[in-house]
Amino acid sequence: MNKTFHLSQAHADRASVLPTPVQQAEHATTNAFLNALLREWSDWWFLTSEQKKLHSFDEETACLPLADNTCLLVRIPSHTAARFEVQLPLYHWSGTGDPKPISPINALTLLATDKQVSPGEDQRQLTLLSRILDSHQGQIRAYEFEAKQEPSLAKAWNFQQAEQALVSGHPTHPNPRSRDELSTGEAAFYAPELQGRFPLFWVLAHRSILASGSGVSMKAFDMCRVLAKSDETLPESLCTAQDDAYVPVPWHPWQAKRLLAKPQVIEWLQQGLFKSLGCIGLPFAATASMRGVHAFHAPYMLKYSLSMRITNSKRVLARKEVERGVQMAELLSGDFGTQLGEEFPAVTILTEPGYVALRAPDGGAMEDSFVILRDNLFRKEEQGGAIMLASLCEPRLAAPSPLGELICNRAVQTAQPPETVAKDWLTSFMQVAIMPLLEIRAKHGLLFGSHQQNMMVGLSDGIPSHLYIRDCQGTGHLTTHHDNLASFLPEIGENAENVVPPELGDELLCYYVIVNNLLHTVSTLVFDGLIDERYAYDLIRKQLKHAFKTTSGDPAFYEYLLTSPQLVSKGNYRTSLSGVNEASGDGSGQLAAFLKIDNPFLEPKT
Repeated sequence: MNKTFHLSQAHADRASVLPTPVQQAEHATTNAFLNALLREWSDWWFLTSEQKKLHSFDEETACLPLADNTCLLVRIPSHTAARFEVQLPLYHWSGTGDPKPISPINALTLLATDKQVSPGEDQRQLTLLSRILDSHQGQIRAYEFEAKQEPSLAKAWNFQQAEQALVSGHPTHPNPRSRDELSTGEAAFYAPELQGRFPLFWVLAHRSILASGSGVSMKAFDMCRVLAKSDETLPESLCTAQDDAYVPVPWHPWQAKRLLAKPQVIEWLQQGLFKSLGCIGLPFAATASMRGVHAFHAPYMLKYSLSMRITNSKRVLARKEVERGVQMAELLSGDFGTQLGEEFPAVTILTEPGYVALRAPDGGAMEDSFVILRDNLFRKEEQGGAIMLASLCEPRLAAPSPLGELICNRAVQTAQPPETVAKDWLTSFMQVAIMPLLEIRAKHGLLFGSHQQNMMVGLSDGIPSHLYIRDCQGTGHLTTHHDNLASFLPEIGENAENVVPPELGDELLCYYVIVNNLLHTVSTLVFDGLIDERYAYDLIRKQLKHAFKTTSGDPAFYEYLLTSPQLVSKGNYRTSLSGVNEASGDGSGQLAAFLKIDNPFLEPKT
């Protein structure tokens, strides 16, 4: 086996002393930051064998030069095509004498404020540093909270537990847990990693002050009424409004404070067009994105505009995003949806059939008041099996990932070597989760931006058996397939800004489904010592080749994955440093912060 299998022993050695929450947070913060930086910044290098020996380093060691002619030395015991495993402590070296250990936060401060590593205005560097520190403090609180919980295997998680199991956030991001406007006290209520649960803020609003949309036969206003009636603890006055002129609308409590302060809302209150009932009813749980909420009693999940910056974006929904959701719901509710279900019976798309918002003075919607209603298929608390991939693949200090635990548990139960189970798991994951998304693109031109937080995997005895996709605001389709899709839904793409040429669409699909999703899943298995990376990519390459030869659709994306020297990846470090709002702009604007990484699917050179 290759070097990656030594990591299992490394896990065992580190586990002899359980890490503290602070140590876990330092490990998570440093790894996520440096994985983003090392992917995007090319002016670093690995020390030679002689240089490592000089400094008594056994592991591969990266040298990160700073503008003051000193450098940081980072030990990397293992790395894959997508990720580096960083080992603490880091070292600061002046160029003479021995390198000195440096705390993770001091090291990241040097990197974030260094003109060579993080070029740009001083204020942007300081803003990034502030978000790094905010994210780090959030991770400490999350690991402190996790330490008080009873551990459980991923296959036993229900939907809410899987959503809230993700502790540290994105593994390739300088500030994965930064939330600019959220206080520590508010985080205890609303943050998923702290098991945030809260009642919704209900209002009664006259139809005349609301904007809405629906992609199915039921109107969005009626969806809101059905949602209210599903909670028997809500007052009858809310569930049976005076007449059809008033609609019960569920707001996120954090956003409600901002909306109630709007002069227009105050005027509506005075006119009797709007009534505030406050936070009432059964609690909803924050899902992984924080602006999504779920309750087992409710027929719909909800997704909100939140006027806060979470990592790279102000999380305010745009009209084009909600239109994508209702258009996809309408497309899938008809003949096309029936056809897709027959072609891909193990794929379930959680549609977003309706939305409601306050009406803006121009007759449109106040975007910061958008409420999206999403299908809720997870109605039983004891129902397990639909696991968010990001939670499953989260790296852990001194322990395997939840995916690694799952595989080792199945190996014991079936009396198989863990490596055999890992190969079977990856094979099933490709067949169940990845290949259907690629074939839907090939046959129908539909693009689902299913990164690790938007993909949920149904498990049977711990092995992938069903795919669940959510977040239809991230969908689009190719210009080459527009006419066929329009034959099912003539208005598809109108006001949605999601009809893209193949080159742009395939680059976005490559990052979200391949780099963020598949490559990180492979890295998880490799770092847990469960699979040889070369074997994993050989397995994947064979499936891609087979699909390229046998698809009845457009094989261009398969060809790109098999032949392109490099793949498109996203630059989270660049984006965070620039301070831009990632949520604004179209797909081509997103690609401004994208970069290229080496393609691991290429045939190895002999």
